[in-house]
Amino acid sequence: MQTLRGKGRIYDSSEKFIDEVTYEIHLKSATESAGPVWRGEITPDKGIMLVGNYIIELQNGCKGHCITKMNTYSSFGLVIDSYNLEGTGPLTQ
Repeated sequence: MQTLRGKGRIYDSSEKFIDEVTYEIHLKSATESAGPVWRGEITPDKGIMLVGNYIIELQNGCKGHCITKMNTYSSFGLVIDSYNLEGTGPLTQ
């Protein structure tokens, strides 16, 4: 399994820019799983965004369609909003 970390961009389904994000994405080879080949977590720069279908663009220029789900947790008295994401197709250049 390969892990990608960096800064990227999130777009809605019509490719309208939504926000800059920090991401950590785990890539699986096709032989490791019959399910999605990539999933991970993003933290938007502006704070809260709607849960739904998006396009993520990674720092290396790869793009992919994904579904996001909100993940809120508390750490040292701070509430942190991040989003789990699951790829719905391949990451392409």
